[in-house]
Amino acid sequence: MTEYTAIYEAGESLAELLRSELTPEPVVKRENIGLCEPQSPEDFQLTIWIYNVEMIKDSGTRTGYQPDPDDPSRERFAPMQMKLHALVSAHSKAPAIQKCADEYRILGRALQVIRDTPSIPAEHLVGSLAEQTEPVLLEIMQLNGEELSRVWNNSSKTIRPSFGVDISQVFIGSNRVREAAPRVTKAQFDAAPRNRKGK
Repeated sequence: MTEYTAIYEAGESLAELLRSELTPEPVVKRENIGLCEPQSPEDFQLTIWIYNVEMIKDSGTRTGYQPDPDDPSRERFAPMQMKLHALVSAHSKAPAIQKCADEYRILGRALQVIRDTPSIPAEHLVGSLAEQTEPVLLEIMQLNGEELSRVWNNSSKTIRPSFGVDISQVFIGSNRVREAAPRVTKAQFDAAPRNRKGK
């Protein structure tokens, strides 16, 4: 069962994918890629910031109570399904003369990796996400200037080169459980014809 930590785990799984593909070039150290607000990147050269959580309504089989895989005598409420909206931003520590070039290289490689990787490989999934059966999907989002400004939400900071990523099929399991309804094991039918009135 995926835990309440799934939002963090999804962000960290994306970070693990990017660490494996962007180091040592164009980012020298793995620790320079991580989860962080883009306005205060500290030592990060690439930040991942989950700025919105969208609930997905499932009208299929993932509704109501379902058999609990850990305990056949109980039923567990269906997990919450989410789509996470993340902002990936580049932050160069280079001198001004090569700062932009550095950031564009970092961002270009991150875009290439995510476009070439529609779902996070199992070896990069962390925590309870590594146990779920559905793949965690990635999709690059189109963000215009107005949307970027709203996400940054701070006019005193320069907007860094950024792009959006949707992380979907992320679930948080429910702690709402109940005793399973007794199963019908025997049924009795009366096949004898009944007398009709008037005959």
